[in-house]
Amino acid sequence: MHKRFHTNPQAPVSPRQGTTSPYLIELQRVTKQYSTPAGTFTAINEIDLQVEAGEFVAITGKSGSGKSTLLNMITAIDTPTAGAITVAGVAVHQLSQNNSAIWRGTNIGLVFQFFQLLPTLTVVENVMLPMDFCNTYPTGERRERARMLLDRVGVLDQADKVPTLLSGGQQQRVAIARALANDPPVVIADEPTGNLDSHMADATLSLFQELAAGGQTILMVTHERTVTDWVSRTVNLADGVIIADSLITDRVPREVSYV
Repeated sequence: MHKRFHTNPQAPVSPRQGTTSPYLIELQRVTKQYSTPAGTFTAINEIDLQVEAGEFVAITGKSGSGKSTLLNMITAIDTPTAGAITVAGVAVHQLSQNNSAIWRGTNIGLVFQFFQLLPTLTVVENVMLPMDFCNTYPTGERRERARMLLDRVGVLDQADKVPTLLSGGQQQRVAIARALANDPPVVIADEPTGNLDSHMADATLSLFQELAAGGQTILMVTHERTVTDWVSRTVNLADGVIIADSLITDRVPREVSYV
């Protein structure tokens, strides 16, 4: 099942290319360089990468290998020095700053290691935020949709609490519900299990596996865990280049309870 791709009719995202590509995400000879006092530093060097809808891809590599830089460019948080990046038919490397925020809010769900929930809002209000920001659902439907997503990830009973009253595992589930608020075709997870114990980490990976089976595409940066039991593919980076790209063909879907 392919997810719909979103645009905001009040602020259309105009740069489009690669719309005939069979891939949901496509990088063509992407390079990212930074100027430093010591000279030019190449964080990503002429990377080619294609990802289909419904893949659960782990981006692996040591610290400094270019993992986070790669995700930042795919999500239009950063722009490449050279090359082209197309996501859901949109040439994201050509987006203006304003259009990139609009596009990202409706097409990318972001999950972080440190959750980044707003402490002064309740759990359900945190999940409603992306819908409020992007105006993607009628106002009267947003709270019920947020509660449905919290139920899906197993923390509906925490809906009216503030995040600081929840465990780390519960906060991560809330963060995943928030990432799903606008039904994005792509979920980007940056070290999402880094602050969780092994059981809660497995439960989080199981949820990502379920989302991918439903058609959402998951890109997850990780360097701490062996994830081949969960993902459909691993892409290993070193010094800004892909050194291995492996399909996991013998993976058996697993289910782990949050309890």
